[in-house]
Amino acid sequence: MQKIKLTGSILVLCLVLIGFSFLAGCTQKEQPATGVVKIDSGNISGTGENGLQIYRGIPFAAPPVGDLRWKPPAPVQPWDGVREAKNFSADPPQPGASAPIPGVASVNTSEDCLYLNVWTPANSSGEKLPVMVFFYGGAFGQVAGSTPAYNGTALAQQGVVVVTTNYRIGALGFLAHPQLDNESPNNTSGNYGLLDQIAALQWVQRNIKAFGGDPSKVTIFGQSAGAESVLIHLVSPLSKGLFQQAIVESGTFWENGAIIDAEYSKADAEKLGEQYAQSLGYTGPDVITQMRKLSAQDLINATNWPASSFQIVNTPHFEPTIDGWVLPDSLDNLFGLHRQSPVPLIIGTNADDGVTLSANANMTVPEYRTFIQNRFGKDTDAVLAKYPANSTAEVQIQLARIMTDYDFSDAAKFVAGSMADLNQSAYLYRYSYALPGQSLGAFHGSETLLLFRVLPKLDPATTSVADNLVDLWTRFAKTGDPNGGMNVTWPKYTNQTGQYLDIGNVSTVKSGY
Repeated sequence: MQKIKLTGSILVLCLVLIGFSFLAGCTQKEQPATGVVKIDSGNISGTGENGLQIYRGIPFAAPPVGDLRWKPPAPVQPWDGVREAKNFSADPPQPGASAPIPGVASVNTSEDCLYLNVWTPANSSGEKLPVMVFFYGGAFGQVAGSTPAYNGTALAQQGVVVVTTNYRIGALGFLAHPQLDNESPNNTSGNYGLLDQIAALQWVQRNIKAFGGDPSKVTIFGQSAGAESVLIHLVSPLSKGLFQQAIVESGTFWENGAIIDAEYSKADAEKLGEQYAQSLGYTGPDVITQMRKLSAQDLINATNWPASSFQIVNTPHFEPTIDGWVLPDSLDNLFGLHRQSPVPLIIGTNADDGVTLSANANMTVPEYRTFIQNRFGKDTDAVLAKYPANSTAEVQIQLARIMTDYDFSDAAKFVAGSMADLNQSAYLYRYSYALPGQSLGAFHGSETLLLFRVLPKLDPATTSVADNLVDLWTRFAKTGDPNGGMNVTWPKYTNQTGQYLDIGNVSTVKSGY
């Protein structure tokens, strides 16, 4: 297969490598769901599709523009009359958005991007259906919840209310800077994208009853950067009580990972922010004031988003900060100390998570050895013995294995074990199904193609795996237990047995993750 440059978005990756196209993707007083829905900011109307009511482009926060740039999300301005919620909002500004993607129209972006979408099967507001809220991946720099690829139809048809939401990404979502600290009553900056997610969850608590959902039965789930977001919400004091269950799909975790650093210290994040401001020509006491005058596109152009996935995950870019407020400490420290919310959890990884994320590393053998020395220090010899490479091609393979094993699998196992220590329901999985016609295995994000039915046509084997995924995820959302649909019982994870579910052509229980 031809080697392809990746942009960091798994959706772009799937389009380019596999050639699949995207799918195009209730009221307060027992009114039919087909009528106008009243939420706290006004009345909205949606569309009826596939037995569901769908509401696209619902504002959950004020546009984060002008003086609201780099501030926590502000309340929505209420409106009069009925607002149509029939079309997706613009995506958050991001690199490469103006370049056409094969098979997909150019991405429409705007800094006015804080909108969410709802799919509901409810016929009335009193049904109290479970709710699933999804956070997208994209290395905190690309993709959006408003993309039609995250189509909640298949999940909602199983009797749950599905919410997808945008959040600020890149410099607009995660810039940390001392002058922003000075503006904040919490003496913090960065993490605006995470605060957007929290605002969306608060919106769900206030409004989801109008769509037939139960605010006391909310499951948050996410993939890649969205999965890391879920891990952060599990330990953030600001997220406590906003959800009752969680699903983590291939989430990075370690502050100092083997290849991927999941979050920055406050000092490192602010240093990156100051360097970014200097690259724009701004120093002195009014840096932020001047940067708020720039267009969003100017800020995006200055981020110098890398061309290859390996550069994206291995070079400094805007991502969550250990700010002492949203994120009190590193994830590994907080889970090691059992400071997470004790909720039922599904967590897992894909068998080949590192394959696409290490693409185009183009690293020679000497460069590989130096890289391992810099990342592993005293353990270098042991790592090189386990992951030997004598050619550039072998380096690529071993980088993929290291990333899969350390940055993803070890993280998932650690979190599952931490939750098991609290005697909470934790279900560990490995997704091993390889889509037909491609040589990447169970690559990073490939499960989302089946979970959201992104692929326009499925063969029988793929249909079966997709049906199992949807069933497991929605059963868990309904009961906190994914079992009952498949003819195999997925045991809770314990540190003693170490059992997990291998989700493949035939899903089986295994040990030795």
